[in-house]
Parts: sequence; structure tokens; C-alpha cells
Amino acid sequence: MKTLLRSLIVVMLFGFFQEARAFNSPLSISLLPPLQFPSSEYSVTGARLSALWGHHRDVYGLDVGLLGNMTDQRFVGVALSGLFNQTSGDTTILVAQAALGANLNSQKTSVYGVQVAALNKNDAESKLVGLGLGLANLSPNMSIYGVQAGIFNKARSVYGLQIGLVNSTTDLHGLQIGLVNFSVNQGFAVAPILNVGF
Repeated sequence: MKTLLRSLIVVMLFGFFQEARAFNSPLSISLLPPLQFPSSEYSVTGARLSALWGHHRDVYGLDVGLLGNMTDQRFVGVALSGLFNQTSGDTTILVAQAALGANLNSQKTSVYGVQVAALNKNDAESKLVGLGLGLANLSPNMSIYGVQAGIFNKARSVYGLQIGLVNSTTDLHGLQIGLVNFSVNQGFAVAPILNVGF
């Protein structure tokens, strides 16, 4: 009886680990969903290469899409696309998240490097250590440690520089250079051209 129970446990564990491995892939090739391998419920731990766009559960590594990249839960790595990068879960950018159109991150986002697009939109608690460059940087819950540059910039905290036509922050610990600058807690509440906060 003990031998049978042990054998059953070993088979169940083997099946569990096989199932876990079955939903991970080191490489994804996509034309557009659902014309991709593996399918969207897989996690990619290596590289996702998309002729138009790819859509997966998680991506860890390099993500390149001619039009775009979509990730449902967690993204960690480098994301490069012609039009958009969209992550519905937590996002950790290492080196770059770049798109001609938009970088759209819904949950906690950490950028260590460069985030560049016409629109950078980070909705939840976020941090950028480096450069945020876009026509519009809409990140009302982001702390900037470096530079945020665009026509319109919005961040919660700036430890460095905001430069654009309109700049807005709650906590300014550095410089804002723009036509109109808004700061709630440091510097002037509204300042033309230059605002300084400590």
C-alpha cells in the first residue's frame, strides 16, 4: 500500500511539473493572435518576436513586435515595437520600453533606463530611473529619478528635471522648465518658464 501511494504521489508530481513546463516557452513567434506559437496562455521566458503583434500571459526577456506587444500579467525585460506596448499586470523595464505610438502600463511599473513613445501612460504606482521621453507623459503616480521630457508631463514626484510646454507634479525636488509649470508641495504652485523645488 505504501509503495502504491508513493508511486501515485511521484506520478502526480511528475504531471504537475510537466504541466507547469507546458505553459512556459523560451521563444514565441507570432503573426498576430491567434496565429502565434505558443498560444496566449503561455508565459514566454526568453524572446517574443512578432511580425505584427503578440499576446501572452507573461513575458520575461526580449519583446519585439512590428506593430505591438500585449502582456496580460507580468512583463520583465526590453520591449520594442512599431506602434504599442501594452501590459495589464506588473511591468519592469530593463534598458528600454520603446514604441512609436504608446507605452500603456496598467499596474505597478518600474523603468530602469528609457521609456520612449508618443504617449507614455503609467496608471498605477510607478518609478522611472532614467529618461521618460514622449509627446505626452501621463504618469500621475510615478516618481521620476532623472528626466521626464515631452510637450505635456505629469508625475507624482520629480527628483531631477521635467522639461516640456506644460509640466505638472505634486512633489518637486529639482527643476521644471516649460511654458507653464505646476507643483503642489515644493516651488511655486504655478510658474512660467522655470520652477525650482527642494
